[in-house]
Amino acid sequence: MAAGRSKKKLKNRPKYKRERFLRDRKMKAKKKAAHKRGLNRNKKRRRAKASRKKG
Repeated sequence: MAAGRSKKKLKNRPKYKRERFLRDRKMKAKKKAAHKRGLNRNKKRRRAKASRKKG
């Protein structure tokens, strides 16, 4: 290998680190958005929240 990296260290290059970091951030944002929509809330609580908003 010209670069002198083992196969194990290959994915530790800055390019891959950046990609991994961005992917993690995207996942986090996705999860946060899902929580905002209340995907892990039950229907009763969601309905209560909606009626509270109106009044």
